[in-house]
Amino acid sequence: MKNSDAIRSFLNEYRRYVREVLEPAYEELKSLFRLWENPGYWSKYASKNRLPAPSPIHHTRIRIKRPESVVDKIIRNPARYPAQLSRESLKKMDDALGGRIVVPFLSDLPLIDRELQHSEQLEISRESLPVAYLNKDLLLRLGLTHLAEQSKESGYTAIHYVVRARESAIAEAERPRIEIQVRTLVGDLWAEIEHILGYKPGKHTSFAVRKQFQILASQLTTIDEHFNFLYTELSRFQEIVAYEEFHPLNPENLPAVLNEIGVSCAQKEIDILLKILASRGIFLVGDLLSEGTPGRIETIRNVFLGHKGQLPTNFETIATLATLKDIRDENAMVESIKARIGLGDAWENLKKGLLASGLEKTGGAIDENHIKT
Repeated sequence: MKNSDAIRSFLNEYRRYVREVLEPAYEELKSLFRLWENPGYWSKYASKNRLPAPSPIHHTRIRIKRPESVVDKIIRNPARYPAQLSRESLKKMDDALGGRIVVPFLSDLPLIDRELQHSEQLEISRESLPVAYLNKDLLLRLGLTHLAEQSKESGYTAIHYVVRARESAIAEAERPRIEIQVRTLVGDLWAEIEHILGYKPGKHTSFAVRKQFQILASQLTTIDEHFNFLYTELSRFQEIVAYEEFHPLNPENLPAVLNEIGVSCAQKEIDILLKILASRGIFLVGDLLSEGTPGRIETIRNVFLGHKGQLPTNFETIATLATLKDIRDENAMVESIKARIGLGDAWENLKKGLLASGLEKTGGAIDENHIKT
């Protein structure tokens, strides 16, 4: 068979593989990532009441590998894929389906590692063990010395895992291997810019370019470290903060004040919660304490339970509490809570519509968690 005929035949096979295996696996991974993106999922790792619950995921992405990239990879690696252009080679491929988890800070990497290492949904490949593209000193400080250390001349930083689903609608023998890359926001920026530039250090790239990559990689690593320092310092202040009723609400004291009224929040929710509270005239510690009485919190939870069949999330509780400012009549309070539930439901329906049309945006970029590229 001519080479062009072999490639054409394989592309037809790959289309079937995408339809029968990769698309169902894509949907399963999307559901799992959706679960992990919910800050409430990580509350099981919360260690101290005065600290916000961990919220280690900034965003996720999933992609199915382009057919030309699949063909090129198989042809370039005959030892890895002795069956060449065949379905058997697709089964051996680690990254025909790929996921990316982007975390805000370096300190979030151990939490994602712990979740993956002990996941009930995913199992880490024993043939392709996790690889950390991080320096040895950083791995030691993060408690990730169990990961194999590697480096790239470009300065790329991330941790790569190869996993398979433990349970799936896909037959066990057909379940694909999935590469999950975990990066910080800074590391993700670096990888995206490197990809746009198209430079591949070591492949006839000029010395000046290679040197510039090395300099930038060093600077970005330093920036990542500085951001992580700010995050750990904020956590320390949140743990020890003292406050009075006349103090303004801020990122340091909000978790502790919420804990006093029996509610918690995630770190990534703090900024928007402060804005919601301020928009309703709740600026001071005392404002929040006077509004967040046990009776009002209980009313919010009971109305949610009666109308939605489930308790509100911590975020919903706080956002609803803000809408009740200065409302003291019980009936008016209930009606206001119902209106807040309706507003939340409308937003969820709107998001579903946006997702269906591929228009949802997060941070100004199309959410690739729902778009195959």
